Amino acid sequence: MVLTGGGARAAYQVGVLKALAELLPEQRTSPFDILCGSSAGAINAAALACHASRFKVGVRRLEHVWGNFRSSQIYRVDTWGLVRNSLRWIASLFRPRRLPSAPHALLDNSPLRALLTRLLRFDQIEAALKRGHLAALSVTCSGYDSGESVSFFEGQPEIETWQRFQRAGSRARIGLDHLMASSAIPLLFPAVRIHREYFGDGSVRFLSPISPALHLGADRVMVIGAAGPTREDRKAIEDPDYPTIAEIAGQVLDSVFIDSLNSDMEVLQRINHTLDTIPAGMRSTLGLGLKHIDALVISPSQDLAGLSSKHARSLPPLLRFFFHRIGINQRTGSAVLSYLLFESGYTRELIALGHADAMRQQERICRFFEVPQAPGR
Repeated sequence: MVLTGGGARAAYQVGVLKALAELLPEQRTSPFDILCGSSAGAINAAALACHASRFKVGVRRLEHVWGNFRSSQIYRVDTWGLVRNSLRWIASLFRPRRLPSAPHALLDNSPLRALLTRLLRFDQIEAALKRGHLAALSVTCSGYDSGESVSFFEGQPEIETWQRFQRAGSRARIGLDHLMASSAIPLLFPAVRIHREYFGDGSVRFLSPISPALHLGADRVMVIGAAGPTREDRKAIEDPDYPTIAEIAGQVLDSVFIDSLNSDMEVLQRINHTLDTIPAGMRSTLGLGLKHIDALVISPSQDLAGLSSKHARSLPPLLRFFFHRIGINQRTGSAVLSYLLFESGYTRELIALGHADAMRQQERICRFFEVPQAPGR
């Protein structure tokens, strides 16, 4: 299972997982030997790993948390928290580098750290590995010094580390800092120091989001994306307004969280197509070292930016004013809003959408998991 990033959009993943729990009725333990996540997807992956021995329980708990979210559980929305952090962020731009500095981020996400501390028991990951209910958990972070995408993994002892161009796999005991680093959206949330380097959101410069699963031994991969359908009806505006900060940020976030997955899937499909044209015996003779990877991708059937704009007024008044000043409102900046709107009305709609999208593909899902489709579904 590969769970991509996307901030609040990761609620969609929970809806798909809920459908899986219903379509795999006899499945007590996790149906995934390998769990890989980046950004908010890393948090969902870690939660599933903690409950690898009781898959349906893990999914129910994820649904409860995501279905009752408030923005205040992710980042500070009180007056003092917003104003102080914004002033510190602006002041850091003029602070000499030699002086001690505060975290360089617009929002204070310490509430998320407190929430994850209460909800996750990381020792359960090791227990699941020992029982054989899990082969590996991978959490990808982006190194700000090295520029590498590092996939920290906790897994069975025979799994080897890897090093490729601008990406690496490093064995670690997955903990809170890995999740906080992987979900630290640049500029919005502070980077986290792990060992001797600061790390941020795992989706940044992560050009091959499927690769950690393959390095960890997967031969079939299910991916839950965060990109909605491509809008073909967009027309050029004759006299457009200059883009707001929020509109520019929305384009940047889309490129970080969405484009790399689409590109990686295209590469995987081309490799599969090429391998299918080469007889198996010739592959070994040529020493290609490649194998066909079955992939099942489920992505939103609706535009998530459009969905988020309907729920903009559910934000706390001060946060709504704060966002409005940088161009995030119901009319503009909805792409950014779709990543930051941690309010239950929006997350529940995403859960429902994920569930509906997965149920519409139940035939493909049952075929992928090699289980019979339930009668009447």
